[in-house]
Amino acid sequence: MRGVIPAVILNTLATQLEERGDRRPLYSHFDLIAGTSTGGLLALALTAPVERTNLPPDSRFISYIYEHGEPSLADKLLGRKTPEELKGTLPFGVEMSALEKLYLHHGKEIFPKNQGRLFSQIFTDKYDSQPLEKYLKKTFGNLPLRDAVVPLMLMTYDVAKGRPFPLSSRDSHDFLFWEAGRATSAAPTYFKPAYLYDRQEETMQTLIDGGLIANNPTLFAYSEAKKLYPHAKKFHILSISTASSDFGFTISGAGSGVIGWIDPAKGTPIQKIYAGSQLQAVDAIAPDIPDIEYTRIHGSLGEQIRLDSTSSTALAMMREKAMQIYRDNDTRIGEYVEKLQRRKNFDQLTLGPKEVEPLPSSQRQELPIPTEDEGTATQAELSSYYSFLQRYNIEEDPEDHMGVLL
Repeated sequence: MRGVIPAVILNTLATQLEERGDRRPLYSHFDLIAGTSTGGLLALALTAPVERTNLPPDSRFISYIYEHGEPSLADKLLGRKTPEELKGTLPFGVEMSALEKLYLHHGKEIFPKNQGRLFSQIFTDKYDSQPLEKYLKKTFGNLPLRDAVVPLMLMTYDVAKGRPFPLSSRDSHDFLFWEAGRATSAAPTYFKPAYLYDRQEETMQTLIDGGLIANNPTLFAYSEAKKLYPHAKKFHILSISTASSDFGFTISGAGSGVIGWIDPAKGTPIQKIYAGSQLQAVDAIAPDIPDIEYTRIHGSLGEQIRLDSTSSTALAMMREKAMQIYRDNDTRIGEYVEKLQRRKNFDQLTLGPKEVEPLPSSQRQELPIPTEDEGTATQAELSSYYSFLQRYNIEEDPEDHMGVLL
């Protein structure tokens, strides 16, 4: 559910581009889109050919791509520019606001409450994977991973052979979009591993959440980009995190044994320290690689929010934190947006036809945010929390306080 944070940031980034006059689909600005776990699901939504999915398309703008024709000998001798020729159009992308709604409207379907007591979770996974698989199949159908509109890479881990197992559109092993989503989000203890048939190696693969090896997939994405673009001189990487919860662990003599390190009452210290240190390692190494320009957008949640928290309180908090992270990084994001705007070449994708018709887009049914002019509203209704619930048509959960660990 923490994918709400990068989803909000991506939507805000796309809005900033649009406000600057760049109305091209967000995906088209990138040569590779990569993700791990919930970030992998966002990467799938961004790179899927939207007209072949159940995702809402953004067909408000048609992006025509022009290029100068091949100059003749006379043009070269006289230094003349050849006239621009229409080469095609950029395929429509997903409606960016829909990324956030994927979590807001489907979170409780994928992470239903009352999945058993803590004791039963010692012996089985916390959630049935069927609702997640059903949602992924409904969204992506049998869309092959190789059909991504721009190069795509998701991180998974092959638990049977003990190795990183990146899934990419370049080397897809004939996996499908929904299968890749199921594998990259198979978080241990939450969902059972993804048992998928590898059509290339003709064997079954046992894959789990790539966060085990790469919560931040920057270095694996860099490796993939080097394979895709071996002559590139600089790799401009934008890395958007799901934010981190403040966590500290005070070791005492009685609490440093096995139980102390894995005690759920203490937040499972070993898991949080491992995940945090893994992120810190990437942030320390990536900026020192000569051909990488690394823009990291990260911030703190302040509170500890469970990965599977679907309460309206937690969702509202994460959305507000995402906007705060964006504001805190406004200058760095602005500098990166300027680079995106300068893009003129789209050889990383296959252009669409020269003439296209707008696709039907889903009708938005968002309730208006109450204003202070509405005199009859109560103070609670004017709060950002209740405005959030109304805007996204979310019912308040009477047990919302259970979603946040204080």
